[in-house]
Amino acid sequence: MLSETDARGPDDAFIEELSRLKRRGASVLVVGSARASQQAKTCRRLLGHATDRPRRRVLVSTTGESAPIESLVDETPSDSHRIVRHEIDVRSTSAASSEHGPGPAPSIDVPVTSTETLADLGIEISSAIESFESAADGLEPSELRIGVDSLLPLLETYGTERVFRFIHLTNGRVRKSDGMIHYRLPVERESEVVSILTPLFDVVVELRTHNGVCQERWSLKGESLCSGWISTQQL
Repeated sequence: MLSETDARGPDDAFIEELSRLKRRGASVLVVGSARASQQAKTCRRLLGHATDRPRRRVLVSTTGESAPIESLVDETPSDSHRIVRHEIDVRSTSAASSEHGPGPAPSIDVPVTSTETLADLGIEISSAIESFESAADGLEPSELRIGVDSLLPLLETYGTERVFRFIHLTNGRVRKSDGMIHYRLPVERESEVVSILTPLFDVVVELRTHNGVCQERWSLKGESLCSGWISTQQL
């Protein structure tokens, strides 16, 4: 939806708000249980892979060096991508399940930075944005796309309060560039942590498999605008 594909909202208000978010950028929380392939498909659309328009992407890996977020890198110039790895121990199997599924390593030479503290992670993301802005002499709306492969390791290591502040500051920096950032949190929509973090986001995307069909449901402005469940084959 926030890719260049047509929105299929229930009414004009949903479509209008979605279009506005595409113009000025947005913060997106992706939640729910889903197959790794469905997660990857959603993340690729949020990273802007469904269009030929130029994108500058920052991929943030929190699930260990073997996490295949790098497989989301396209065959594009390396100066349009940055990878930031956060070096913390992954202690839960649920964190590992947030990976995007197996994929080939990127065949292009993408700059990679490793960080050890939450503060450094925020600094490196901001630094990558600044380098893109400098190289492009300013970014077009939604040209900047950032993906964080899982919030679970950050929540387990630093706690909800510190992660809340990190997301708040990071979203603010991305918004200044009219960019889009999404975070994967592979827990159910009804989880307490989701209710705590939801106010930080413009969009909450729920993923599920229902009767063998991969589906998404998009909620904007809290839950006042909602797409209803949509088969990902329609997107």
